[in-house]
Amino acid sequence: MTRQVLQTENRRHTRSWSIARRLFGISLLLILVQALGSSVVTAQLRRHFFHEFLEDTLSRQIVSSYNVISDRLDQLSVEQAYACCSLADYQNWLDGLNFENGKVGLIIGKAGLQATRDADRFYKTSELSEYAQQAIDSANGFKINASENDAPLAVKAVKLPGGPETGFYVYMRPVYSMPLVRTLVQIKLVSELVLMLLLALALLVSLRLIFRPVRRIQSELSGIELNHLERADLSSRNRPREFQPLLEEFNAMVGRLRRSSANQKQFASTISHEFRTPMTVISGFIQSVLNRDNDLRMQSRDALVLANQEVLRLNRMLSDLLDLSRADNNQLRLLREPFNCLKSLHETFHLAQITHPTNNFTLHNHAEESHIWAIGDPDRLAQCLQNLIGNAIKYSKPNSCIELDINQEEECVVVAVIDHGQGIPDDQREIIFERFQRAEGVTLRRGDSSSGLGLSIVKMLIDGMGGNVRVESQIGIGSRFILTLQRAEM
Repeated sequence: MTRQVLQTENRRHTRSWSIARRLFGISLLLILVQALGSSVVTAQLRRHFFHEFLEDTLSRQIVSSYNVISDRLDQLSVEQAYACCSLADYQNWLDGLNFENGKVGLIIGKAGLQATRDADRFYKTSELSEYAQQAIDSANGFKINASENDAPLAVKAVKLPGGPETGFYVYMRPVYSMPLVRTLVQIKLVSELVLMLLLALALLVSLRLIFRPVRRIQSELSGIELNHLERADLSSRNRPREFQPLLEEFNAMVGRLRRSSANQKQFASTISHEFRTPMTVISGFIQSVLNRDNDLRMQSRDALVLANQEVLRLNRMLSDLLDLSRADNNQLRLLREPFNCLKSLHETFHLAQITHPTNNFTLHNHAEESHIWAIGDPDRLAQCLQNLIGNAIKYSKPNSCIELDINQEEECVVVAVIDHGQGIPDDQREIIFERFQRAEGVTLRRGDSSSGLGLSIVKMLIDGMGGNVRVESQIGIGSRFILTLQRAEM
């Protein structure tokens, strides 16, 4: 029983749904609702206003003119009544009845059809006869003519007193010339516009709801980092059916990247660690030969010095690779404790004077204090400064001056390495802190080389100590690399 419940629960969680079907269904439903609403509004307007209201209105409006004609019929003498009726009689009965804006009164009977003055400006005689006959033939003497080519007309027909000779009095007027009808038409247009806007709003909300999984996946993808591939898998539970194959392929790709990254990190770590020992041994033997054998020819001594420099450079590169590998594996440990930043700067300054005797180094203590305390790792700060000094020498002219500045602000300690070299273009100032990247348009001195790791190591270490690094530079003038650490109160 428990197993069946678990299987049912799993099926409920893993059941997928189709984003296309939801979009189609919701859109179809909204369109049907809008069409139904518009049809209902139109039908109600037609039934209540285009028929009931218009019939009532014309029944009231026809009374005055009908009474005029009826009174004139009552005034006929017996002889005139027997001689009735001709078109001239119809004309006399209609005499004095004037209508505007397309309104027309007419009498139609055995003698024919006679309309009020100016009727021929708006309608043909055949049209008047057709409209009048339609109203006469209707059950209640009322008809709305709504042909495709003509404007709708409301027509009301009333039998005149007397026999068939007197005929019918017919009153007609354009529907849309009535103020209330114009208002109703405007209401209909506004209601349709409101329905369309509501439909658009509903579609917008629906689309946002439908594509919420897309935005969620996009957010999860943007949070994936190379160093944290173990958390890069995307769950396929409660996801749209269309995304299932993509998510499966993505997770498979992440698995391959995870294995490849692990192998790569392991390889870099192993190589860096294994190579450091022989490099140290080689450097030790070279130093021993240089220090103990005074009979070496100058050419051999220069060759050994150059070889030792290359071994030291390779050893530094291996140290950088090992630090990067440890950082990628979350094994790099950095201290975050108070230390005398000025002391570390002095030690680095004296070491730079020894290792680079041809360059001029100056140190400026703008705080004018003997102890400047910061929070971080003193050894790693020295490593950062050595990398920055090495870069400053590589990209400056021989024997140029390298400046080291330190200043104490309210909440931080600022250390700067300043060179007077080529400078860095504005669009390259962020790129240079990435691994294996060098600024374009900046050249090394002849005989020097760069792995593109130094500045990325500096950024990694400073960030790990809770500080930051930035660069200010001008082409042809030089660069200032600024390290900022949190100040410690002692």
